Amino acid sequence: MTNVFLKPSHGYDYSPAHAHLYPQIGQVRTRIVFDGGNRFVKWVDPHNQVQCIPSCVKEVTEYQWRRLKPDHQTVLVELEGKRYVIGKLAQELGGEPTFQKDKCELAEILVLAVIEPNPGFDHVRIEQLAIALPNTLNDEDVAAVSRIANHPLTKEFTRNGQAITYTVGEVVPIDETYPAFVYAQQQGFYQFPDAKNAVWDIGGGTAIARLYTANGSMIQTAEVILPGTKHLAQQIAAELKEVFNLDYSPSLVDIMDAIQRHDYLYGIDKLDFWAIYDRCASQWVESARAEIRSKWVDHLAQLGHVLVVGGSASLAQPICEATGDRFFIPDNPQLFNIIAMAHME
Repeated sequence: MTNVFLKPSHGYDYSPAHAHLYPQIGQVRTRIVFDGGNRFVKWVDPHNQVQCIPSCVKEVTEYQWRRLKPDHQTVLVELEGKRYVIGKLAQELGGEPTFQKDKCELAEILVLAVIEPNPGFDHVRIEQLAIALPNTLNDEDVAAVSRIANHPLTKEFTRNGQAITYTVGEVVPIDETYPAFVYAQQQGFYQFPDAKNAVWDIGGGTAIARLYTANGSMIQTAEVILPGTKHLAQQIAAELKEVFNLDYSPSLVDIMDAIQRHDYLYGIDKLDFWAIYDRCASQWVESARAEIRSKWVDHLAQLGHVLVVGGSASLAQPICEATGDRFFIPDNPQLFNIIAMAHME
């Protein structure tokens, strides 16, 4: 389990002055942060611990439901006569991963993994639900996640066998890179805080790089949106099938998991795809480097540092080394955004 405080790898140490960012009192939770990503669902629970489970949903029948069990990577949800498995078990049951769908449309289901009352209660009033979005200017995405708010009405569902009644007062969409920028600036990650600094969030669906001025304004013309590791996994899957003469299409999830583990071994037979990955990843890095350089050419002289976060941040390691750590990856890049969201006002 990970607490919501990170020690900066650049700048000064940060020691929390209080145990909980948002006091958990009775039936009220003042603020919940939720990142329903393409690869992982992340949130901060009532005990102030960061939770992270695979972003995958599987609807099952009542008959199958009776034999399922939750675990630390799985949440079982019953809602309005339907039964959903969210997380690792959903993957194992053949559920479709979120990166194959629209994560904003799935948010109403994924958020049920996140909604928990404080210990000893079965009702929770969430005053504010902060949710990470790729682009808060996309009206359709904002409308999709805004449907989660239901105050003054209440909604009932069952989470891992516990009957829960909840109400959500307000949904606050936040651009995915913005919390990381604010937190990095506040905690001294950027060595030149008065310069333009950037965040590059490399995820499963997309890799978004955004440049910010010192006061937190995003430079729209410098925004770079690249394919994430899903695209890389698709390339690897095609070659993997051909090289090893497989009579099935390799799972993108299993390939992406192997990349994240850094062992590059596929399946129970541990097929080694390092050579395929190395070639495809090198092409991805070169393409990303060229696109970023093109979009940021007018800002390079004023560029401070680029913070690289997300579950696939390690893809940028060659760029970090080539730039003398002008691009840099913090500890726990996978969880950096959700921790940063927890620290926002």
